[in-house]
Amino acid sequence: MGRKTWDSIPSRFRPLKDRRNVIISRNLPPTSSSEPSSPATVNSISEALDSTSQSLNEGTQGRVFVIGGAQIYAAALQRPETKRILLTRILSDFECDAFFPVILGENGKAEGWRKSGSEEFDKWTGEALSGKVQEEAGTKYVFEMWERAD
Repeated sequence: MGRKTWDSIPSRFRPLKDRRNVIISRNLPPTSSSEPSSPATVNSISEALDSTSQSLNEGTQGRVFVIGGAQIYAAALQRPETKRILLTRILSDFECDAFFPVILGENGKAEGWRKSGSEEFDKWTGEALSGKVQEEAGTKYVFEMWERAD
């Protein structure tokens, strides 16, 4: 995640539990930590992937997730390792100043990407949530999975 994304997480929820937290920032010095309570800081998406792949090679089971912001998403989407997008589609309009760098159409169409079906989403995530409208604090949303179309 980018530093601004890290800063946006309330301190009582940091670091995010049950995962390795890696902050990407051009303005913070690189650090490394094997302690789950201390996030590592790196200067690029490449360094973040190197850091996480080393942990995965040491026997940690899991997947690497990129959780923002916009510049971090753009960098990750350029990487050949990026195979999926797990999207939370908000079913309301909001004024925004940052946008996801790929247009994933509500009609299920996107250049270079294909929308997965509910069964594929459920199998990959282990959750039965795809396509079901959720609501939190009056805002409705749905979860979607998109896969790179080769």
